[in-house]
Amino acid sequence: MKFHRLEAVRGFAAVYVCVGHILFQHRRLHALFPLFHYGQEAVMVFFVLSGFVVYWATMKDERSLPLRDYLWKRFARIYSIWILAAVALFAIVSVENGQWATMPLSQLVGNALMLQDFSGKPAVICRSFFGDIPLWSLHYEWWFYMLFPLVIAGVKPRLRSHAIGIAAVISSIIYVLVPNPLNRILIYLSVWWIGAHAAGCLRRCGSVTLADLRWPLIYAALSAVPLVLLCWLWRESGQPLELGTHPVLETRHLIMAIVLVLLAFLWRRVGWLGFAWTVGPFRYAAPISFSLYVIHYRSIAVASYLSFMHSRAAEFAGYATLTIGFCWLAELVVYPLVRKLNAFGGARRLQSPPGYR
Repeated sequence: MKFHRLEAVRGFAAVYVCVGHILFQHRRLHALFPLFHYGQEAVMVFFVLSGFVVYWATMKDERSLPLRDYLWKRFARIYSIWILAAVALFAIVSVENGQWATMPLSQLVGNALMLQDFSGKPAVICRSFFGDIPLWSLHYEWWFYMLFPLVIAGVKPRLRSHAIGIAAVISSIIYVLVPNPLNRILIYLSVWWIGAHAAGCLRRCGSVTLADLRWPLIYAALSAVPLVLLCWLWRESGQPLELGTHPVLETRHLIMAIVLVLLAFLWRRVGWLGFAWTVGPFRYAAPISFSLYVIHYRSIAVASYLSFMHSRAAEFAGYATLTIGFCWLAELVVYPLVRKLNAFGGARRLQSPPGYR
């Protein structure tokens, strides 16, 4: 089953982030287009959509999860694109520097284990390699994927949203006191679970209402409270607060995720007015949206590997062409082939605990 509006939103979010990063490199243009200042919010859209798609695709009967198949598909989804991106980024940086690109082994291993994050947060294990900032979100996506089977196996269906929500609230309190990567992942899991919960509702009832999502949204809001208090304390103590760094950044992510979900329901209430000619056309970008998001920052936004052309227009055309070509190869050729391999084999299923309703 294809969710065409969700596909369009996915494509729109990827293109939006790409355009925002390009404009950011040209401050005058960036100032002229303030609507492109919200790339962080677009990432929250990705998280919610990811939760929805993963739950819908894997939980066919809401009772069991095809574990081996699930793990391979999630591995293929992340690492087939990541490996190709790593090779492309290595080539880009090498050309730009005029010598073979290098990095600390610890950074390479950290990125390979999906431990990278944005340096504007505290207790970051390692930064994204080759300066490819958007890779920070893959860290969260991967660990959401890994936590999902544990939730399915260990928590009764009717209690899952409460378990994840309570864990997020407690993690938020701990994170404010002692910043650490684990609690940060659990906080953001509450955003991802909004989409997963919505997919579960759609499976059971054939529709999703705002009332159905009340608990995931409430828990996300409660998770934001300790961070809001931390922002207030920083302000009172005279410490600088910036939209793109801790603690405002995490607060912004949680609050705006809730706002965007509410706006989506409001848009649905008015019959998706204008969707067909605004967001709708971006469905054509959806098939390459993931790889575009991963590679665009170094391949277009801050690129200089075609500077020998001595023409900004020709350079940009070259960057765009090579980026689209990479995305086509990565997502429409390599990823489908890797996914079919299924190195784990078998069809072992992870059973949910009793309590399905």
